[in-house]
Amino acid sequence: MSDQAIDTLKLIFQDQPGLLEIIQLGGIESEQLLNTFRKQELFTTPINLYVTGRTGSGKTSLGNRLLNQSIMNSTGYQDCTDKVGFFKLASNLCYFDLPGAGSDEEYENINRAALLMDQRIDEDLGKAPVSSFEVATYGNQGQIKEEGVEVSDWQSEKSQRTIAPDVILYVIAPHTQFLRCDSQYLASLLKSQKKRTDKNKAIFALNIFQREGRVLSTPQNIADVRKKVTEIYQKHYPAEEPFIVEFNALTGDGINEITSNICKILPKSKLGNIEQVLRDDLKQFAERERRDRYLKNLIRIVSRLATYKVDQKAGDRDLIQTATSAIVTYGVKTFQNLDKLEKIKSDIDLEINLITAKLKEERQRLITINENKTESKDITREVPKFEEVTVTDWIVVNEVRVKSVSGLKKFTNIITGFFGIKFFDDKFINETVRKPIERIETRLAGYETEVIGTIEAVVGQVEKVIGQEYLKGGYSVIKSLLAIGLGTQAYCNEENANFQSCVDRAEARLEHCLNSLQSKIEYWVDTEDARTAEHNLIQLLETTLS
Repeated sequence: MSDQAIDTLKLIFQDQPGLLEIIQLGGIESEQLLNTFRKQELFTTPINLYVTGRTGSGKTSLGNRLLNQSIMNSTGYQDCTDKVGFFKLASNLCYFDLPGAGSDEEYENINRAALLMDQRIDEDLGKAPVSSFEVATYGNQGQIKEEGVEVSDWQSEKSQRTIAPDVILYVIAPHTQFLRCDSQYLASLLKSQKKRTDKNKAIFALNIFQREGRVLSTPQNIADVRKKVTEIYQKHYPAEEPFIVEFNALTGDGINEITSNICKILPKSKLGNIEQVLRDDLKQFAERERRDRYLKNLIRIVSRLATYKVDQKAGDRDLIQTATSAIVTYGVKTFQNLDKLEKIKSDIDLEINLITAKLKEERQRLITINENKTESKDITREVPKFEEVTVTDWIVVNEVRVKSVSGLKKFTNIITGFFGIKFFDDKFINETVRKPIERIETRLAGYETEVIGTIEAVVGQVEKVIGQEYLKGGYSVIKSLLAIGLGTQAYCNEENANFQSCVDRAEARLEHCLNSLQSKIEYWVDTEDARTAEHNLIQLLETTLS
């Protein structure tokens, strides 16, 4: 957990500069109280609040904030208020905006005359007391009515019965320091007040100016003002501590504390239901509003981060890790339980690391290519095969055949042969006969395959993993980061809670609410441009979770 993580995440949300500002109950209470002042009767009788202080301290800005319109002239420069401004709110609060003290003598004398203080006289500069001044009455519809009033009439006992201050709000800008003229004016104010009543009516409101988000007052400025105001105050009220509060006149932050001190000054008979509003109604509203604003801000954070890849870097760290740490810090500061979480810092750091690792594991895919599979193959040809065979041919020839006598004739010849006589002769017969002739012949016996070489041939394709890539956060980031944010809220608000259990319970509830929307979330993240996806996600989550 660190403020650095919040500062880093703010860079991602430069288009929403107030998104990660800590939600303060006091700020919400002040905002609602301002609305209540404008719309609802709070005090039983009109309460006169006189606002004084040095020129440029923020008196008129506070009045405009109460009116919720810039109707009273406020420039931020010296002497922008030259008359007494007045308006009355529905709450019965009557606001008297006095010209500033410490600059133009005439304007300060109007201020002093309105508060029944001794006026300043400077004979060398020809500055005489004022005998009259202008009062500008502002309506809630923007109308302005101006009229002159004599100092004697204003300070008369009759007038004072209706316009005497019930509370004096002394506005101080600490960054301009508390000068000698301020000390002199305050001493005169308290001296004048002490003449009329022993009961203090003054509240000292330190207006903390900001410029482009930077506080102009240093801690030393504020401490110095507190010290000087207390020293002067206790010269007139030795046994008391002054009412000193810090506020912002432009935003209204701190109005609740000012109002709380007003209630301490006013008699019970005038309070009406303002205490009820401060004690119960305002606090319940602020708690509910803080919870709603916190959820709304979480939704905006996770909706944008869901459109980033989970390996996105923020400096030398993963953005997801930085964001998780920032959300925990944001939740802790919002629900004001730094001491409680400091005890389990190591557990939180472990949870942050686990969430980061889990998201990177879930939101990745392998990068593959189709690779050819090859084998060695023979290069062949078909070669004819020959063999020698014996072939028999038949020819026709004429032959003479002797046909010898046989039988009786042969026997006769044998007998007659003894006498030198051959009685029967052999016969010679000519005949045609077929005779075989053998010869050797070479014939094609067939073909045989002959290998004449080898080549590498593609026989198929296989999928080969060449790396991995991380995906956009999508549903997983939304669920996990909302769980850590809502788990932090639960842990801050519950007694004897276990941080891990709070996160797990939050994740289970989110899974129940969002599981059916997972495909829609993933579709937007994967197919829409980042801005459109973020807009759609915000609307969907606010509708589902609010």
